[in-house]
Amino acid sequence: GLTGHAVNVVGAGRTDAGVHAEGQAANFWTSSALSPDQLSDRLDSLLPPDLACVRAREAVPAFHARYRAVSKTYAYRFHDGPRRDPFEARRSLHVPRRLDERAMAEACAGFAGERDFSALTNAKEDARAFVRRMIDVRVERRGDLVDVAFTADGFLYNQARIMAACALEAGLGRMSPETVSRIVEA
Repeated sequence: GLTGHAVNVVGAGRTDAGVHAEGQAANFWTSSALSPDQLSDRLDSLLPPDLACVRAREAVPAFHARYRAVSKTYAYRFHDGPRRDPFEARRSLHVPRRLDERAMAEACAGFAGERDFSALTNAKEDARAFVRRMIDVRVERRGDLVDVAFTADGFLYNQARIMAACALEAGLGRMSPETVSRIVEA
């Protein structure tokens, strides 16, 4: 094997099938004499073509990729051009009519700050665990693409996906920004 012994890899988070992860952090403990650069090079040579080890470095023993993460960002891309774009098909959801990105931004503004997100999750945690701090919310249009990104200190189960669905509904005119705010306040 790579290190000469079995290792337990801890990832910063997980993604659903068909979801792309960029900048995913992971850690493991090893007694290997290989340097971080050597580990990175060797690991990269063993990974499938759609994965890459971009960088490796030594961390303090107490580091934990999941629990020491400062923030996480979930980004969703909507393509609202008149026709499907085969080059965007794997990285975006095609919406057959023009989205109102201003309404999407207004709806998403209600997610900002520290708040209880229990109305936007399927998690079955106790009430104290539902509070998260939404650091940044962005809605940006570039041509026929609308990107929606949420950065927080952490996310609840399905929270980002539900927020993206609310943004999409607002962009389609099926949900007002006020309704999204009322859902969050509920």
